[in-house]
Amino acid sequence: MEAAIGIFARSGFDRATVDEIVREAGFSKGAFYVHFESKEDLFWAMLEERISRQQDTYRRAVGHSQPVAENVRMILSGVFGLLRDDPLWGSLFAEFGAHALRNEKVRQRLAAMYERWRELIAEILSESREAGRIRRDIDPQFIATVLIAATEGSIMQSRLAPETVRLDDMLEPLTTILAEWLTPRD
Repeated sequence: MEAAIGIFARSGFDRATVDEIVREAGFSKGAFYVHFESKEDLFWAMLEERISRQQDTYRRAVGHSQPVAENVRMILSGVFGLLRDDPLWGSLFAEFGAHALRNEKVRQRLAAMYERWRELIAEILSESREAGRIRRDIDPQFIATVLIAATEGSIMQSRLAPETVRLDDMLEPLTTILAEWLTPRD
C-alpha cells in the first residue's frame, strides 16, 4: 500500500499500473492479486484505512466535559496531523475525488463513505447538543457537512498554495471561528 500511495499521488489513478506498484513494492504480481482483485480494490483499501484513522481521531478527540473550542481544536489538530504524518494523503485523496467524478460507480461508493463520515460527526454533534454544549438551533447534519467542507477546503488550499496557506497557522483561527459558531449564545 505504501508503494501505491506514492505512485497514485505521483501518476494519478488512471496512469498508475499494477506492474509499477508491485515493482516499487518489491512484490510479485501474484502476491498483489492474492490481496487485491484490482488496482481500484487497492485504492479503496487505502482510502478506507485512512478514513477509518480520521474517524478514530474524531472519536478520541471529543470530550463532552471539555469546552467546544478544545474539542474543535483537538479534531482539527488530529486531522491536520494525519496529513503531516502522511504528506501524500492530500494528493491521493484529491486524485480519488477526481477519479470519482469520472466514474459513477466510484462516485456512488465515495458518496456512501461521505455519508458515514457525516453520520459520525452528526452523532457526536447531537450528543453535544443534547448536553447543551452546542447551539440547539442548528442542524447537526448541516454542521457535519460544513465541518467536513471547512476541513477539506483548508487541506486543499494548503496543498495548492503551501507558501501562503499553512494548516498549522490555520488551526487557531479556524478553531475560534467554528467554536464561536457552535457555542450556545447566552
